[in-house]
Amino acid sequence: MKKKYDIATDQIRDWLKKDGKDVPEEQDVLASEDALIGFASAHSVPPPPATRDKVLDKISKLNARKRQRQALDPGRLPMLEETANWLDWQEATQGISPPEFFENIYLHPLESSEKRELFVIWVKEFVETEVHHDLLESFLILEGACECHITDEKGNTRIVRMGQGDFITMQLGETHDIRITSPEPAKAILQWKKLVA
Repeated sequence: MKKKYDIATDQIRDWLKKDGKDVPEEQDVLASEDALIGFASAHSVPPPPATRDKVLDKISKLNARKRQRQALDPGRLPMLEETANWLDWQEATQGISPPEFFENIYLHPLESSEKRELFVIWVKEFVETEVHHDLLESFLILEGACECHITDEKGNTRIVRMGQGDFITMQLGETHDIRITSPEPAKAILQWKKLVA
């Protein structure tokens, strides 16, 4: 998968064409590529030390998830919890896609019962500010990334950045909105766990 700032050799070749016609020599393309890599290396900024730990922790969790795979039965899906394996949920929802054109949010229902509502959700840009007093909202990111802006009942605010494999449950009374930070829509499993009145 091509990253946002990846530069392909073909792009360099196009940049070096004179008047869009003359094809540059291969040695010029390779020399330009080396110069770009050298420039990037010379001007790179090391990430904060905590970032290294986060990346290593994410790799460790991914390897653990790969070792703990289990097939999910679409007719008897488990409750979505912090220990949910996103690889299993990704496989279980593999054949489900949103329509080609949808506005901002598309929900595909998986289950509706007295205990919960369960969906696959795609969000292009944002989820408006909301708060729940009668259900626990949880979601597990399958694709893409987002930021959750959360304010608790005491007014304490935090931002939670989430990517593939991350899970969160919004607590009762927490006001929250979600902003998509990936170029593609975020895809997640969304669960509304109903509380007994």
